[in-house]
Amino acid sequence: MQGILDGMTLVRRVAAETRGDEYRGRLARDQEDLLRASLVFTSSGLDACCKRLVRDAAPLLIQGNADAARKFDDFLRQELAGGPSDELSAAIRSQTPREELVKLYVAAKTKASMQGDEDVRRRVRDTLGIPNSVLSKQRLQDLQPFFKARNNIVHDMDYVDTSGSSAKRHTRSMDWVREQCDQVFSVAKELIAGTATNLRKL
Repeated sequence: MQGILDGMTLVRRVAAETRGDEYRGRLARDQEDLLRASLVFTSSGLDACCKRLVRDAAPLLIQGNADAARKFDDFLRQELAGGPSDELSAAIRSQTPREELVKLYVAAKTKASMQGDEDVRRRVRDTLGIPNSVLSKQRLQDLQPFFKARNNIVHDMDYVDTSGSSAKRHTRSMDWVREQCDQVFSVAKELIAGTATNLRKL
C-alpha cells in the first residue's frame, strides 16, 4: 500500500513540474485511481491475513479455547438444524469425523472475502476466540467507512450513480485513504496478537 501512495506522490510531483505549477490542489482522476488501488490492496491484505489466521489457528483453538470451541459447536448445531448437507454428512461418516468437521468449519469461515466489519467479527475474531475486551465490536465497526469505500470500488468502480446517468465518482483524498488503511493494518495486528495470546494459553 505504501508503495502505491509513494508512486502517486511521484506522479503528482512530475505532473506539477511538467505543467510548471505548484504541487498541490485537487487530485487528477488517475491519481485518485491509485488511492482506490491502495484501498483494494489493503482489503486483499486483510483477507489474506484473516484467512491464514483461521486456517492455521482455528483447529488448535477449537481443542483448547472455550470460546472458539463454543463457536464451532454453534456452527454444527446450525448446520444440523435443517438436516445435514451432503458435505456435513460425508464428514460425519468419514474415518476421522471430527477432523473433517473442523475442516468444513474452517472452509466455511474462509471461503469468501471480508465484505464488512461483521465478517471480521463473526468469521475471524469470534472463530479464534478473541474476546471483546481485546478487540471490541466498536473497534471493528470503525472499519465501516473503509469497507463501504472498498465495496464501492470493487463492485461499482466507485461511481456515485451506477445507473449510468452520471460519470461522477466518489472523491478520495490521500489523508483519508492513509487513515483508513492504517486502521485496517492496526486491526490485523490486533487479530494476530490476540490469536498468539490464545495459542500460548493452550
